[in-house]
Amino acid sequence: MVNRTPANEVTERMQLAKVQADEKEPNVWELVVEVAPEEVKRATERLFRQLSRSLRVPGFRPGHIPPGIIKRWVGEEQIRRQILEDLLPDALAEAMEQKALQPIVAPEWRDVEFAENAPLRFVAEVITKPAVQLGEYKGLKLQRVKVAVTDEMLQQALEEVRQDLARYEPTEEPAQPQDRVRVRYQVLGENEELSDDWQSGTFMAGAEGWVPPLPEQLVGRKKGDEGEFTYTYPADYPNAELAGKTVRVRFVVEAVLRRHLPELTDEVVRQELGMESLEALKEEVRRELEVRLRRTVRAAERQQAEEALLQTCSVTVPTPLTNRLTDQLLAETEASLRQQRMSLERWLQSQGKTLDEYRNEVRQEAERTLKLRFILEAIAEREGITVTDEEVQQMVQGEEVDEERLASLRRQLLEQRVMELVLTTAQWEEADEEGKRA
Repeated sequence: MVNRTPANEVTERMQLAKVQADEKEPNVWELVVEVAPEEVKRATERLFRQLSRSLRVPGFRPGHIPPGIIKRWVGEEQIRRQILEDLLPDALAEAMEQKALQPIVAPEWRDVEFAENAPLRFVAEVITKPAVQLGEYKGLKLQRVKVAVTDEMLQQALEEVRQDLARYEPTEEPAQPQDRVRVRYQVLGENEELSDDWQSGTFMAGAEGWVPPLPEQLVGRKKGDEGEFTYTYPADYPNAELAGKTVRVRFVVEAVLRRHLPELTDEVVRQELGMESLEALKEEVRRELEVRLRRTVRAAERQQAEEALLQTCSVTVPTPLTNRLTDQLLAETEASLRQQRMSLERWLQSQGKTLDEYRNEVRQEAERTLKLRFILEAIAEREGITVTDEEVQQMVQGEEVDEERLASLRRQLLEQRVMELVLTTAQWEEADEEGKRA
């Protein structure tokens, strides 16, 4: 890696031969920039001086290595890349300063033309902050929904506790769905012979989503049973080595474990949960449900306030900015699916959607997110709501995070404070659980 210009080398403000700015759509600027050959020459000579001092070439003293030797030693492409890395950011910064453009995201450049003894030319896309027309954001008329923990909700939660206390005991009967089955198995190529190298695992009989689908083969099997099946991986399977490949799966059932659910009694609650009684458990579960409901209500109230803000305030989001966030959200979805060993194409098939349909959904989400972000920033600016560096640092609690993460945390806290203002100044009308006005 070649270092940038050392601190002891003084650089003058970059001189540009041409800067042309065209607003392609509101807040989206196309900059055509040309750096004079003399500026390129100075940057090239500066780089050669630096390399001459840092390189160690047999037969030459540091600081006295000719440019021709440096080119052969480092490579012309690497030198060209480093010159561009040094020139492009500075040239773009100078061009934006000349045209008084303040980007809200990192500009992107394209159409770079660069050759020795010639001007450096490039085109950059610069996105600036759009204007927000703020409507009435105080005194919004919102509905507050009354919610309460019902007996049905309590019984369902207690059943979940009971399920968590389930125990699995061996049985000689064939496995039923939801039984746990312990097996030894081998995954073999089509012509591969059985070996002594067995793998072990415990699976939920009938469980779907496994590749190969061994758990589905275990329903009806009992201890001591042996079995074999073949499986062909999908052609779009994420692991290219397995995509389209057919394998044989040989397995031996070592044990079938059946689930036994205890009745919730005072004794079971004391032994398993360390609580005084079943009644104490019910009270604790009820409190937890109330906390969840309050959290759900707060989220619903914020969603309602956000929709009201989007109705009363207006802002036009630059198209390239929406495209960038859409691409980012799609990439995050694809990465998450890869971790689950599923391709985006297969997931879309399971959802009954085309890529274009899903992209349109994500684009709408991205545009809404950006609109709301600009509206909340505008309210914060008008109301003087800020977030200090110390408050952001308290959020990370000494953890080392990059600048992008810090900026995200700052924005989250700022938006939270603005929404608190909007919610506390709203005019609330009571409504029942179905959202009808009382």
